[in-house]
Amino acid sequence: MKKTFLNKFVFVTTLGAILVTCIGRNFFIKEINAFTTKKGTVDVSSLNVRSNAGTGNNTVATLQRDADVTVLDEVNGDGMYWYKVAFNDGSVNKEGYVAKNYIKTESLTGYKTDRAFESEIAGFPESYKNRLRALHAEYPNWKFVVQDVDIPWDEVIKNESQVGLNLVSKNAKSSWKSTEKGAYKWESGTWIGYDSDNWVAAGESIIRYYMDPRNFLDSTNIFQFLSHGYSTGEQTEAGIEKMLRGTFMESKSSRLSATEAKENSTVATTAQSTSAVKQSTSAGRLSSETGTVKSDKESRNNVEYSSVDAPVDENITTKGDYVKVDAPLDDSNKGEFSDTEHGPGVVNGDIIKESLSSSDSIYASSTATPETENQNALSNGNTYVDMIMDAAKSSGVNPYVLAAMIIQEQGVKGSSGLISGTGGIYNFFNIEAYQSGNQSATSRGLAWAGSGDTYLRPWNTKSKAITGGAMYYGANYAKAGQNSFYLKKFNVLGANRYKHQYMTNIEGAKNEGAMLSRAYSEEDKKGVFTFYIPVYRNMPDTPATMPAGDGNPDNRLSSLSVTGYNITPDFAKDNFSYTLEIPSNVTKLNIKANPSDTGADVTGGGDIELKDSNSTVDIIVTAKNGTKQKYSINIKKGK
Repeated sequence: MKKTFLNKFVFVTTLGAILVTCIGRNFFIKEINAFTTKKGTVDVSSLNVRSNAGTGNNTVATLQRDADVTVLDEVNGDGMYWYKVAFNDGSVNKEGYVAKNYIKTESLTGYKTDRAFESEIAGFPESYKNRLRALHAEYPNWKFVVQDVDIPWDEVIKNESQVGLNLVSKNAKSSWKSTEKGAYKWESGTWIGYDSDNWVAAGESIIRYYMDPRNFLDSTNIFQFLSHGYSTGEQTEAGIEKMLRGTFMESKSSRLSATEAKENSTVATTAQSTSAVKQSTSAGRLSSETGTVKSDKESRNNVEYSSVDAPVDENITTKGDYVKVDAPLDDSNKGEFSDTEHGPGVVNGDIIKESLSSSDSIYASSTATPETENQNALSNGNTYVDMIMDAAKSSGVNPYVLAAMIIQEQGVKGSSGLISGTGGIYNFFNIEAYQSGNQSATSRGLAWAGSGDTYLRPWNTKSKAITGGAMYYGANYAKAGQNSFYLKKFNVLGANRYKHQYMTNIEGAKNEGAMLSRAYSEEDKKGVFTFYIPVYRNMPDTPATMPAGDGNPDNRLSSLSVTGYNITPDFAKDNFSYTLEIPSNVTKLNIKANPSDTGADVTGGGDIELKDSNSTVDIIVTAKNGTKQKYSINIKKGK
């Protein structure tokens, strides 16, 4: 009797894993997994690696930001997509599963020249193209459009670096924080706080990183460049449900009060019949006295996503830019909005339309009360999904965008006093909620939501607050030159440039874009998407890097002098430009530059060989945290 030998083995190729069955001398391809192996890096401060897809599985390792991984496969678990990854944990090679949204990837197979696509992206600088090619290889139906910002890059950064315009957590790395005048107290070595001292001014380096679109051209973060318009049939209830899964808005079986249900039934009709004149005069905070657009100030949550490692993993705490996945939640969790743990609104001297004060006692106090199970839907069967979809139809804003904004503002638990129903008022988008004088962010936000008659106010039901808030956002941002999360955060195209920015959290656009990407499955992402990606004039050839240093930020000199000569003006540590006049026959100088902090590094001083003509000598001070400061001496030779 002839024996038949059966063996099975797996070939791993750049196209995926192929299961091969060998029967005798015959080979049969049993199964082909067409997943493309990719290189990737961790794009969150601290990310758990699981033994399998889903948060119920054991943690096998924790990876830090920018850690290298190789993506081997993609699976669905807990209603979201997970990557199976290979990585090195010290000296050991391991495998495990991580949430897809927090890995930035590039295809290992490379990009095959597509002439039609090359023509489409011809308007982009070369420094954009490789990232766009990688995306095109993975998502060939995606379209990328140059959004031309006709402003020099350095001019934009200078304006966005105004102290207080962009903020980071006080617990962020010191290299993320500004040491400019008004941001840092050199005498005490402390940062000036905003909004109950929990926020500080962002430094130029981190602003450059988050404003540089090239840093976010991956399949998750690119969604901050997606248009915010609503398209009938393109955005669905199922997509919203996916985004809300695991948040306080998830339940479809629970009910709200009969009063809320009755009120909700009239919201859509009321929204559509709101006076067009009223809308046009309030949109953009148009002032009849000055004819200028006023900037609005709103509070913004500074969490680097409460849903790291989960559809919504309740086990997460945050510390500034650091997010530790799976740490137990407690009352100090900065992933949830509260008066002391949110990002304040834009600080630019603009005024609120209605006059508010701490005397508005009906709204002045609030206790953060988590959503209860019987508050998540209307008694007529409507849910948060329904309310958000109705709001999209009334406002013309993408419902996925609205869902992402609410989650960003209120956190996954929804425990903010702004939506607890204090005084019978709700403010889901935290509009005008920022600390001012003795008035807390919550009381101010509720006072605004409970006063006035624009945008369906007073917002005395959840449905009115969501629809009215969506209408406000649509009129003042989405339809006013700020039609993406990026432009909402960085107003470089709309009126009142560099102001009228929806949040001060420097990470806001990136965070909301990542949340928006969750609405789309991998199958959805195979469809046609158009991303409007800003390009500035005179951008550097390489993308800005994220500052990583910590420690003493002191990059100042304590003294600067030239042996035998006097510089003008007299030295002051915050003056960075000096002039030195010398005879024409001088060929050498000795420059003495001493750092304020002995741990800082100084280059450019010492013995200097001079040119025959006028010249400039730069002295660079590098602080322990890596930040640099340049002092310049302009040397003028006499005749």
